[in-house]
Amino acid sequence: TCPEVITRTYRVSDACNNFINLTQTITVGDNIPPTASNLAPVSVQCLTDIPAGNILDVTDEADNCGVPVVAFIGDVDNGGTCPKIFTRTYSVTDACGNSINVTQAITVGDNIPPTADALAPINVQCASLVPASNILDVTGEADNCSVPVVTFIGDVSNGMTCPETITRTYRVTDACNNSIDVVQTITVGDNIAPTANALAPINVQCASLVPASNIADVTGEADNCTTVPTVTFIGDVTNGLTCPETITRTYRVSDACNNFINLTQTITVGDNTPPTASNPAPIA
Repeated sequence: TCPEVITRTYRVSDACNNFINLTQTITVGDNIPPTASNLAPVSVQCLTDIPAGNILDVTDEADNCGVPVVAFIGDVDNGGTCPKIFTRTYSVTDACGNSINVTQAITVGDNIPPTADALAPINVQCASLVPASNILDVTGEADNCSVPVVTFIGDVSNGMTCPETITRTYRVTDACNNSIDVVQTITVGDNIAPTANALAPINVQCASLVPASNIADVTGEADNCTTVPTVTFIGDVTNGLTCPETITRTYRVSDACNNFINLTQTITVGDNTPPTASNPAPIA
């Protein structure tokens, strides 16, 4: 026990066996604590990477009297995040209950960004067909420590038309705010020509009866996108003949991206009405 008291006895005797006992008290009382070194700090990425406490990690424990005993006390969290610091404590105790604590700092600091699959580009004909953003479009998101969170950042147009390029950005963020941006390119490029009703041919007797061009004669114009096509008069071309003369009249129907069709109308000038005159007066 600590302290241990030993009584040492000596006897002093004479020739007639008269004697006295002399005693000496020896107190064994270890009050010097053992020694050991604090452990080197450890840095890990994730909470799951923290090694378990192991008394064998304490290697240089020593005592002035015997072999001390090492025990694992526990880990204490500093309450922070990214990094989170734990203080791990071991006790080193000798046979008389003298002890010291040996500590080790464990830093959990994830600095590795998450990952995610690249997004395939999108091509649409019209602005109205651009799909709404959807965080579920981002797939394959993963992180070395936690489940990352996907957020939509925004769409940025290059300001052009035909085509317009929209850059859509999502952000993938882990619990320690490491993040990557996942970018998707959306191209709005209408390459489908508008439509319109065919023009009926016109037949007139005389060149003076050829009607003036009129874009209102073009009906049924439509486009695959929301814009209303524009109708313009291109011109009349004659075949140079007479009786009949054929005039080809052309209108153009164009959309906002300059896709167009030409509508032609055939005008035939063919006089098939005989002239008139009175019979001359009879002569007697």
